[in-house]
Amino acid sequence: MPSELSMVQVRHCVLVADLGSYHLAAAKATRSQPAITKSIQAIENRLGAALFEEGRRTELTPFGAACMPRFRELLAHHDRTATTLADLVRKDQGSLAIAAIVAVAGHWLPSIIRIYAADFPGVQLRLLDDNSQNVERMVLNHEVDFGIASQISADDGLLFEPLWEDSFGVVCSRDHPLAARRSIGWAELADLPLIGTVAHRQLDGYPESSYLAHPSMHVSTMLSLLSLLQENVGVTVLARWAIPRLAEPALSYVPLVRPTRTRTIGIVRLAHQTPSPAAAEMLERLRVAAAAGTLRSRAIPG
Repeated sequence: MPSELSMVQVRHCVLVADLGSYHLAAAKATRSQPAITKSIQAIENRLGAALFEEGRRTELTPFGAACMPRFRELLAHHDRTATTLADLVRKDQGSLAIAAIVAVAGHWLPSIIRIYAADFPGVQLRLLDDNSQNVERMVLNHEVDFGIASQISADDGLLFEPLWEDSFGVVCSRDHPLAARRSIGWAELADLPLIGTVAHRQLDGYPESSYLAHPSMHVSTMLSLLSLLQENVGVTVLARWAIPRLAEPALSYVPLVRPTRTRTIGIVRLAHQTPSPAAAEMLERLRVAAAAGTLRSRAIPG
């Protein structure tokens, strides 16, 4: 038995067997009748046995009758596979996993995901929120299709595509004395009960990072940080968009000046991997939103 069969020839055989006519099979396949005859002759030569009786070319031989259910099964599997692949190209099927920092996952990304999910309901979406360091780790470990974060490392295996700039400031509770300030100088951090986070690594290499080197305490999760800030245990330094939307009413952001420092939020993905069609579509939507300025349209309290 040959290892390869032409799906076109198999389909023509099934049409002749089902319709009992070369003429009708040709019309159904939008081919000429001689083309159908050549298809059947070619597959019979490849198989080494006749599928239709000599002189009664629409009547199956015993071998042909045995082949026909297998031909139908082969065609059904081929058609299902072809449909699935076409759906993947159109983003109608498949999955999409995104890792994002809280500044992204808690603000504008849900609205983009909502529209994307409505346009491509067949795509299974997964959103993971974490700090920038872990977003990079998840991308490198192939746990997600791409991430949205700040650039933490200079790993050659990662590509970073900037989307927008985000400035740093002091974040404190609404009833903290600093909340009424319009700005704060970096040197003033030395006299404040500072809560350290992994986000402070984004300022490594700047002289101002020395003010963050010895915090009163250190936390590893945003939930713990927010609870401590709301209880006035201390203050922290965060980028403006790092404040989760649900925490905005209880917290204030005061810009740090002299100098102003910013971080760049962008797309993090593997350097040598082509995005899937589902991922490519989402990436393009993010780029369009960034170019239009809609990623920064929501005001964060100051």
